[in-house]
Amino acid sequence: MPISSGHCAAAMKHHLDQDIHTCRALVIDGNPTSRSVLTAQLRDFGVGTVVQTGRVREARNILEHRQFDVVLCDYHFDNSDMSGQDLLDELRREQLLPFSTVFVMVTGEASYAKVAEAAESALDGYLIKPHNAASLGERLREARQRKRVLRQIFENIESGDLAVAAALCQARFDKRAMYWLYAARIGAELYLRLDEHAEAQTLYAAVVEARALP
Repeated sequence: MPISSGHCAAAMKHHLDQDIHTCRALVIDGNPTSRSVLTAQLRDFGVGTVVQTGRVREARNILEHRQFDVVLCDYHFDNSDMSGQDLLDELRREQLLPFSTVFVMVTGEASYAKVAEAAESALDGYLIKPHNAASLGERLREARQRKRVLRQIFENIESGDLAVAAALCQARFDKRAMYWLYAARIGAELYLRLDEHAEAQTLYAAVVEARALP
């Protein structure tokens, strides 16, 4: 007997995390049907607060004034001069998106290559349309687990202790501890903010080298 989406969501809810009910999520998708599906799936997982919008500019305004634990953003928007990637780049550049926020790009097959490339840097993950509840839940579970492991780094960033956060990233990279490659990417960006360009270059080079490995 096939498993219904409701049963799938209920099963995945158990596997996400215990504090999922306190999670705040923003869904950005120009397609009303797709936006509605994503919103319903997040609520099925137990996400406490879900805000949705179909316009990129409105999403940017929301993110300027409110913080979210999870952002699901479509890549392509009809009748818009901005893509989901443009929004992410702008949020990172203006430091409007906390490192602790999970940002997942939702894309069709046509944009897969661009989004997969972006996932090597600023993205926490991506989701290919059409998707099911299980694949969304797995992306969120993995990304939120990584955020929990690196929580001390994010807390120091949020409190303005960038040097301490960068040192924690460096230590995780040096030890090749869990999520060391992700930490290296964060550390490189922090070093740039601290004008420590040599250290940033070392970490960026390590990231590039790791991507070249099988």
